[in-house]
Amino acid sequence: MLILAKAFYLKLAIANIKRSREIYIPHFIATAIISGVFFLISGLVFSDGLTNLPSGPTSQAVFSAGIFLFAVFAFIFMLYINSFLMKRRKREFGLYGVLGLSKRHIGRLLLWENVLIIGFGVICGIIVALIFGKLLFLLLLKAIHSAPNSEFSIGLEAYLLTLGLFAVIFVVTSAINLVRVHIANPIQLLYSDKKGDKDSRFVVPRAIIGFILLAVAYYFALTINVPATALGVFFLLAVLVILATNALFVAGSIVILRILRKRKKLYYKPKNFVAISGMFQRMKQNASGLAVICILSTMLIITASSTTALYLGQEEQLRSAYPFDIQIWLYDEALTEEQLVEIDEQLAAEAENYDLAMSASFEGKTGDNIQSIIDEGYTAMDHSIVQWGHIIMFDLDGSSEDYQQFVSQISEILSPYGINFSITDIEDARMEHYALTGGLLFLGVFFGILFLVITVLVIYFKQITEGYEDKERFAILQKVGMSDKQVKETINRQILWVFFLPLVVAICHTVVASKIICVMLQSFELYNSALVLICIAVTCAIFALIYLIVFKLTAKVYYRIVKW
Repeated sequence: MLILAKAFYLKLAIANIKRSREIYIPHFIATAIISGVFFLISGLVFSDGLTNLPSGPTSQAVFSAGIFLFAVFAFIFMLYINSFLMKRRKREFGLYGVLGLSKRHIGRLLLWENVLIIGFGVICGIIVALIFGKLLFLLLLKAIHSAPNSEFSIGLEAYLLTLGLFAVIFVVTSAINLVRVHIANPIQLLYSDKKGDKDSRFVVPRAIIGFILLAVAYYFALTINVPATALGVFFLLAVLVILATNALFVAGSIVILRILRKRKKLYYKPKNFVAISGMFQRMKQNASGLAVICILSTMLIITASSTTALYLGQEEQLRSAYPFDIQIWLYDEALTEEQLVEIDEQLAAEAENYDLAMSASFEGKTGDNIQSIIDEGYTAMDHSIVQWGHIIMFDLDGSSEDYQQFVSQISEILSPYGINFSITDIEDARMEHYALTGGLLFLGVFFGILFLVITVLVIYFKQITEGYEDKERFAILQKVGMSDKQVKETINRQILWVFFLPLVVAICHTVVASKIICVMLQSFELYNSALVLICIAVTCAIFALIYLIVFKLTAKVYYRIVKW
């Protein structure tokens, strides 16, 4: 009997998924993409193929730092998606209760549906990640300028982390769903979509608070000019913008609509009356979803543009941190001018042995601390006299192999003098820097995929939800005398306003944030503000195009549901 009962619930769950495939298939695809991306990040963190590379550990450190944030975002977004699904199915659960299914039976049904969607979603995500993992690994090697001679392998840790994360998501979402079903009244659920909306409370104070928070965040974003300060307060300002955006969408939009409604000459016109009244309904029900879309869009644009700018500005960052190819730090104040000249001669002779041209381009490199160039015969080398000793700086032209051999000989040249010294070599720094910026670029792509998937999914679910809510509403409008053309015009106006409002606000947030982003990236030695602004502009344009495509596709679903 127990086996038959389980089979019954399983069959019923499969039937529900098939019947409601318009909401379950996107949920399944999102689960597969998010789990697959998380699996790839975990695989790169623990990949032996990356560990064995000279610059691999730096990239792995970047991925290790990002995997926790990715897991947190994935967890929050999966809960958000689950709440969308539960909201959409309230009436269905009420019908089950009226037909005689107990809350325990509905709970079992929900558990099976969750098992099927999350379980098969994770399995498909891992399979797709394994298929494309090798290609991704080769792209990463190219991004960090490493030779493609390392094999990509995914360890057991990646499987355990992925399964563990989504097991937690399954347990939490299932628990939330069971609690909702347990405390719900079947009759109330059955007529939940017929219930009128309560007028929002404390709308004006919440709107004012939202405006103040946004003004504060904008002010600091536009006035901070110290890189360290910008880096320190950026996430705090991001939190303020998130809170302000939610408050302004939820409360600020109602305040504006109330103002429009009080303007009788504007409001009591047929087109405006229906449009403004409809906007009241939409914003009361969907303002939080619009705020989420706006916030996700802003996060996507800023993440993608910042990591792209860091990657494209690699050489500029290196040259800012290392003005010369080689800097030799001599920690001895007692060195005489004769000894310095002798060291210069030996370095020059050694460079000639390796067929290297020693040169120095001082334009734009020398600072106020440069006091002298010792010998006219060695103008290729520049000496900076500092409190604790000397710095010898110069550039080298030649093959990479000769360059590395020359660097290895510098210690032998300096050892007989019995002085403490250190050598900074731009080539060694370049490998570490490529690994850092390449890892950040890939992490930005991973987070961009996460934000984009959730944004598209929220937009899709919003269109479906509004479609079913508007279906009867516009049928009533037709019954009271509105023509099909007028209904279509009203729908189009409302959809355009509601749909593109998050995009416009997200771009406004990004434009204001561009100043503090430029300042913040100076902490990474990226001083090319033009490059950063170009990356932001291109990212905004690409995202706007994707947003428009998503609008076109999801609008078809909406229109098919409404079917006027």
